Amino acid sequence: MNRVGVYGYECTKEAIFENYRIIPKYTSYKEVKKLASDPNTYHLTAVLEISENVEVRELIFMLEGVLSFIEHRDVIINNRLHTDEDVNNLADDFPTTIKAHKRHNGGGATIIADAISSKSRQQFISQAMSKLSDISTTERKTFRSAFYKTIEVFRGRECFVDISYYLKFSALESLARAVLDDYSKSCAPPIAKLLKTYGFNIKQENLKEPHKSVMTYVELRNSLFHNGLFEACVLRDGNQVVYKLSEYSSTFSRILPLVMIKYIEFDDGYINWNSWLDREAFKAPSKSC
Repeated sequence: MNRVGVYGYECTKEAIFENYRIIPKYTSYKEVKKLASDPNTYHLTAVLEISENVEVRELIFMLEGVLSFIEHRDVIINNRLHTDEDVNNLADDFPTTIKAHKRHNGGGATIIADAISSKSRQQFISQAMSKLSDISTTERKTFRSAFYKTIEVFRGRECFVDISYYLKFSALESLARAVLDDYSKSCAPPIAKLLKTYGFNIKQENLKEPHKSVMTYVELRNSLFHNGLFEACVLRDGNQVVYKLSEYSSTFSRILPLVMIKYIEFDDGYINWNSWLDREAFKAPSKSC
């Protein structure tokens, strides 16, 4: 049995999977929430137990990504515990904190806390790990790459707006093309089609509501990539229109994790699929959930 520390992940309930389990260090939601969201320090919040017959390095690599995606902050899995070492009675020399660069907030948790919905995070982890471990097709390989692009934007030491936006746009474009097998010249049609298929209120072109227009984000990507500019000046119906990245990047950032969750086919009834517009991440579940 391999036992490793988990730093910066918010959990109060044990999560059991086929070949591993996550054992929380705290049962108080208030306490662990404060520790897991610390922007300056990674606190030991759980222990990961892994069966002997598992490729440890690969599992940790994927699980770190999934837990980071859930928190939308970097999560670290490191420091081996002794087989019989109790997480609540650790040796004096065991590191309970890790000091590193600032932990950037990627926009708030994407999956509701286990203190509110006891099985939501466990189910998401199971489904996400299953998708990430399957690289049998080009589509699945593309999803894996796109998934990691969405978390690398806040895991880095510095957050560069242009690099972050380009990475996120690349993730969405590559996934849309792979899912729809559409590698035509323009990226707008496959992106719009995928988003509409997933139920998002967006069009390929929407002059009246540019936040809901794929072309707004395409023009900003093109201006960044080709001209190094943080705004796009384009003609729309004979009029010159200026789209500023500062006005649209947050909206785009909020829709991307929702797309990844849609691809993973996870829905616990709490996710507000309109949160990319109204900023409310979660909702009360329906009675059928």
